[in-house]
Amino acid sequence: MMRAPSLTLRLMVHLLLVQMLAIIVAWLVVIVMSVTGLAGSIGWKLTDYSYYRIRDLVSDSLIKASDGSLYLEPNAQLRREIERTPTLKFAVFESVSKGALPGSSTELSVALSSNNRLETRSMDFFIAGVSRSSAHGSIFQWNTPYGPLFIAASGYVFRWTDLFYVLRDDLNTVSSYFFAAFAASAIVSWLVVRRALAPLRRAAEAANDIDMGRLGQGIPTEGAPVEAKPLIDAINRALARLDASAARMRRYVANAAHELRTPVAILRARLDNPEEPSFKTDLKRDARRLQAIIDQLLIVARLNEGQMGLDQETDLVSLIKTIIGDYAPLAVKAERTIEFEADEQSSYTRCNPQAIKCVIVNLVDNALRAEPKGGTVLIRCRRNGVVEVIDHGSGIMLEDREKIFEPFWRKCEATPGAGLGLSITKEILDAHGGEIRVEETPGGGATFILLFKPPQEENPAANPCPSQDISACSHRS
Repeated sequence: MMRAPSLTLRLMVHLLLVQMLAIIVAWLVVIVMSVTGLAGSIGWKLTDYSYYRIRDLVSDSLIKASDGSLYLEPNAQLRREIERTPTLKFAVFESVSKGALPGSSTELSVALSSNNRLETRSMDFFIAGVSRSSAHGSIFQWNTPYGPLFIAASGYVFRWTDLFYVLRDDLNTVSSYFFAAFAASAIVSWLVVRRALAPLRRAAEAANDIDMGRLGQGIPTEGAPVEAKPLIDAINRALARLDASAARMRRYVANAAHELRTPVAILRARLDNPEEPSFKTDLKRDARRLQAIIDQLLIVARLNEGQMGLDQETDLVSLIKTIIGDYAPLAVKAERTIEFEADEQSSYTRCNPQAIKCVIVNLVDNALRAEPKGGTVLIRCRRNGVVEVIDHGSGIMLEDREKIFEPFWRKCEATPGAGLGLSITKEILDAHGGEIRVEETPGGGATFILLFKPPQEENPAANPCPSQDISACSHRS
C-alpha cells in the first residue's frame, strides 16, 4: 500500500523552490541594476562579467615545468578566444610585485608590475594610453591547480555564456552561506508549516474521537484556516446526516419495543383466559392491532431510509372509502358509526398510498376510541388535498396540542397505547412535505386536519390512480 503524500513536506518543498527561484531572479536583477548603474560600482558593464570565463581559461593553461616552475601555454580554448578577441591580454603572478609568469602578456605584465610596492588580492584597473575597448581589466587572487595565484585580464568581450561562469563563481563564494541559509530556511519552513497545519491535526483528533455514541459533537472549527473550513463544514454536515440516521434507527427500535410491548402483554393475558365468550373476537382484534403496529413501524423505517416512493398520484377519496369500508364493521360492533363527506368525487395528491393509509387509519382508530357510544366519527375530504377526521369526545386541551405529536407522550399512565401513533403520523407527513394539526370540534371533541400537497398537474382522467397494494395498516373484521 502506497504511503500517502505528506502535506507538510509538499509545502516545505514548494516554499524552498520558491525561495531558490527568488534568489536566482534577485541575482539577475542585481546584474541588470549593476549594468545600468542603478546599483553596484559606478561604470560597471556587462563586459566585466567576461573576466570569470577568461580567468578559467588562463588557469587551465598553466603548466608546471620539470624544475617546478610555472609558465603559461595557451590551450586550444584560450587560443580560439585570442583569435576571436585580438585585444585580449592576460597575465599570471605569484606576487604582483615580483613580475608575471612566462607566457603572460608583456604589456599587461609591465603595467601591473611597474609599481613594485603594490600588493592586492583583487582590483579593477584601467591601462593608461590604451584604447577604451581594451583599457578596462581586473586582477584577482584565485585558487588554481597549483595554488593561489593572481590572474589578470583585460580587453575581453562579453558573451552571454559568461553569466554561467559568474553564477558558478558566486555559488562557490557564498556556497557555505547559501547552504546554511537554505538549511535554516528549511527548518523555519517546517516549523511554520507544522504550526499552520496544527488546526487540521486538532480536527483530525476530534474526528477520531467520534463514534456512534457521540455523532452529534462534530468537529470544532475554532482556529481552523479559511481554506479548511469548507471541508470541516462538509464533514460536520455529513456527521449530522449520520447522526439523524442513527437517531431514526434508535427511534425505530424504541418505537418497536414500546409499541409492541402493550399489545403483546394484553395478548398474553387473553391467552390465560380462553374460556371468555369474546376470546376469539378479542384475539382477532389484538392480532389486527399487532399487524397495524408492525406495518406502521416498517413503513416509517422504509421512509426514513428512502426506500419508498413518495410521488405516486393517489385519489384520497378512493383511499378513504377503502378505509371506511374496513372500519365500518368495527364501528358497528363498538356501537359507533362513520360518515364520509367529499367536496369532489376525486381529490388527487402525490404520496405513498401505503404510508398515507397508515396515517388515516391511526386517526380513525383514535377517533373511534374517543367517540362516545352512539356517536359518529366524521371524515371530510376537501379540495386541495385537505382531510379532516372529526370526533366528539373529550377533546384535547390547548396546552397539549403540540405535545401529542411527541414520541411516547401520554396524558396519563391510564391512557392506552404507548403514545407513538400520532408521532408516527407526523413523521410520515413530514416525509411527504405535508402538515398535521389539531383543532377543537364545535360542541366538543377533536378535529385532526391533514394537509397534502396537490399534484402539479391535476388530470385524473389521463392519469388515474395506479393500482396499489394498500392493504398495509387495514383493520379487517
